[in-house]
Amino acid sequence: RASIRETFTMLGRKSRRKAREAKKATEETEDDNRSTTEASEEEDEETVKMSLFQRLFSPGSVETDVSDDDDDDSQSGTSLGSGTQYSEDLSESTEGQDESTCEYSATSSLIKFDKDLRARHRAACKYMTNGKHPKAIKTFESILSDLLERYGEEHERVGAALHNVAVANLRAGLLDDARDAIEEAVRIRKLTLGDEHHKVADSLVEYGIILLSMKKYEESIKAFKEALILREIEAEEAEDSTSEQDARLKMAKIRHNIGCVNFEIGRFDEAKRKYEEAIEDQRAIFGSWTAPFMLLTDTSKPGYLTMASTMCNKGYIDVEQENYVEAISTFTESLKIQKVLLEANNKLILSTMENIAYCHCKNGDFKEAGKLYKELVKLQSETYGDQSQRGWSQSIKKLILCQIKEYEFEDAFDNLRVLEDYLSSKGHKMRHAASDLKRTHKLMGEVNYQIFKFPTISDYSSRFSCGMCGDDREIVDASAWFPKKPANGSKMSGHRMTYA
Repeated sequence: RASIRETFTMLGRKSRRKAREAKKATEETEDDNRSTTEASEEEDEETVKMSLFQRLFSPGSVETDVSDDDDDDSQSGTSLGSGTQYSEDLSESTEGQDESTCEYSATSSLIKFDKDLRARHRAACKYMTNGKHPKAIKTFESILSDLLERYGEEHERVGAALHNVAVANLRAGLLDDARDAIEEAVRIRKLTLGDEHHKVADSLVEYGIILLSMKKYEESIKAFKEALILREIEAEEAEDSTSEQDARLKMAKIRHNIGCVNFEIGRFDEAKRKYEEAIEDQRAIFGSWTAPFMLLTDTSKPGYLTMASTMCNKGYIDVEQENYVEAISTFTESLKIQKVLLEANNKLILSTMENIAYCHCKNGDFKEAGKLYKELVKLQSETYGDQSQRGWSQSIKKLILCQIKEYEFEDAFDNLRVLEDYLSSKGHKMRHAASDLKRTHKLMGEVNYQIFKFPTISDYSSRFSCGMCGDDREIVDASAWFPKKPANGSKMSGHRMTYA
């Protein structure tokens, strides 16, 4: 497979060759009597293309006015706002209509071209969502090829198309191709839009993510810092408060990403500092996540989930540094946001709950941990699939541990029976099913002994009030099921797809 850079160069040569051949053919077949008229028409055509492009097809923007003209292709009498009417047969037009017909032909051609690109862009994004990365790459590269053919190499829309090719290759794990494409995107966007344009920052952010994926950590930080400078300029030059807020949210995302790079290389203090800076920026815009805030705010607006992700990343560092109380506070605030924005059994919610429960266990608060594991068991039991069932079996073991620690023996015994049934019927799919089943039977005997030994609450009370009697409940040993530290990894903010 040719590299993106080679493909880009090849397509550029091909587009220039086709342009030269077309020009030569036109010159050979020109009628001397109409040369002056056609030259005038070509100039008008280019004027129409540029004005329409600037008005309707702003590069990198999905919100254009194209939808207003969606029906123009099928309606013969539709006006395009220029006073000209559609005519299928140019030979039937009068001489006075020749120029306007040529204008409409150029306009209609550009509209059809852009509508086709939009359809392919949407299809490529859908492929990305469904994990069909090879198809997404092929579609994005076909868009790039057509843009090269129409506009040449150094055009802002080509820069946007290369950006998308880079994202698709990154998602597919083709890091070398992704890097080639994004470097070309940065170069072309700087050349056509200016070094300080906000779309250059978009591509620099993606460049930083690609470099991190390639484990080129210092280069990644350098790319993010360059993007951060451009975002600061964007915020300073914003024309209104909404634009300024958007720019500052993007600044927070970049700080978040710099924190992720430092997290990956073990610079936890620096990573935590960047996460805290990002959270401070986000709170300045969104405020605290309280009940009145949730009722009065449009939580569908992009940025809220990024805020929750940043909080989780900070919480992961607190866990690594064994700051469990601080971690619980950070994770809990993040969980409130996630529960508003996501489905109850979303994997991000389950992961955050798992981290909070683990921190409670490390602090010896098995009662609070048990509440969370009980909720996890319920959510995971409602989700089908082997992975969810394995997660459920791990959660119920941790719940049993908490119940034993809190001397809730009857509840623990009931859950041990449920676990026994699962391990006996479906446990063959698990690696340690036999040892887990053996441990379950052992715990069932020990827990059952405690239940029969103290059948009522009064028996418990009288046993504890007796100074001669010892408390032997600790002999029930479920330490093998003590939660292990969750496998946390920093979550990046990026992969911004833009319409070319």
